Amino acid sequence: MKSIITFCCCFFFLFGIAQEVSNEKKQQIKDQIAQLRTAHLNSDIDLATKIYHPNLILTSQSGKKYNTKVALLNLKNTFESYENSAIEFLNLAENVVLTNYINERKYKDFDKGRFRLTVIWIFEKERWQIISMQSSKIKERIKK
Repeated sequence: MKSIITFCCCFFFLFGIAQEVSNEKKQQIKDQIAQLRTAHLNSDIDLATKIYHPNLILTSQSGKKYNTKVALLNLKNTFESYENSAIEFLNLAENVVLTNYINERKYKDFDKGRFRLTVIWIFEKERWQIISMQSSKIKERIKK
């Protein structure tokens, strides 16, 4: 009985909730991700303010939770590089999309790092905004 319930829940999630994201939504979110990159590279708090939702919950790779104010202060750190991999999309609701991708970035005076970003976007006030972001550091394999 347990396995039937598990199967039904998975089926509902995969086919009931997780619908294909339209190309238009994908492009709009990709444009916002590109703008976020620009904001990080230029320490542009005004631009990032348009991308981060006022109620943002940002969870760092250390597990600490930050709000919008702290996330914007982090932009004052100078980035030397900031690149993203291909983006995976999952439609959660009419105005909610989850993205997942790898971000490789380097702060001035720090080593380059690779992070897996899971981001929840909400369409509000005629634009996509980040309402939640989880960053997980990808450990590099030790070469023997």
